[in-house]
Amino acid sequence: MTVSQRKWIIRIVGAALIIAAALAALAFVRRFPMILIALIGLGVVVFLVFKMRASRKTRVIFGFYVAANEILVDSDKSRYHFEITEVIKTGNRIVSSMPDAPPLVRFGLGALYYSIGDHNAAVEQLGYAAEEELLKESRHATPSRQLRRYVSKLRRVERRPKRYANLNAAIASLEQMQQERAGRLLAESQQQLKRLVEAHENEMSEQIRSPRRDLPISTSRQLKSITAPPTISEVLNEVYQEEPKPS
Repeated sequence: MTVSQRKWIIRIVGAALIIAAALAALAFVRRFPMILIALIGLGVVVFLVFKMRASRKTRVIFGFYVAANEILVDSDKSRYHFEITEVIKTGNRIVSSMPDAPPLVRFGLGALYYSIGDHNAAVEQLGYAAEEELLKESRHATPSRQLRRYVSKLRRVERRPKRYANLNAAIASLEQMQQERAGRLLAESQQQLKRLVEAHENEMSEQIRSPRRDLPISTSRQLKSITAPPTISEVLNEVYQEEPKPS
């Protein structure tokens, strides 16, 4: 059997299998139409659930913008610490769920950390914000699906300023703060961390340079008063000493 004949046999067998599978599916649909409808309905429900979940994640980002802006704008207003930490937790969930979180989210999160005095986290988030702001102009950036959905929703928000007036105002306010404060907050946080490191190093060096305070040895006890311990033979004689015989 030649190679061409084998190819033709394989093609004929493959076509026969495809036709048989199509006939079987058609017979199944005719006999069990409700099962097919149920499967299609289940697929539609699963698709809608995933779509609603993705849309909810995008709405969380815009909710974070509004909450962070309210705190940062009213910086002079006293707030409970847990109010700020709850918004920080939301920002952390956003940046952990996206490989390329928007720079405005990073800035808002870093500014919130700065407001509570966590300069280490502030430097981390503000540094990321500066890097991702540069990546926005990169031609080789490959956006994630989350970022694509976010940008699509953001453009719809921008095209409807009256409907999303509060959201647009919060975004504009955060963007202005980012332009005016991002560099200063990052520099101040870095300087504060530098002071903490220097203070720790000075404390460690002082401990190393300080003389050791050993306990004083008492000289009141003379060497003559120190008696040697009994020998082994003496101890054994005392232990095994014979009792006196009765008279």
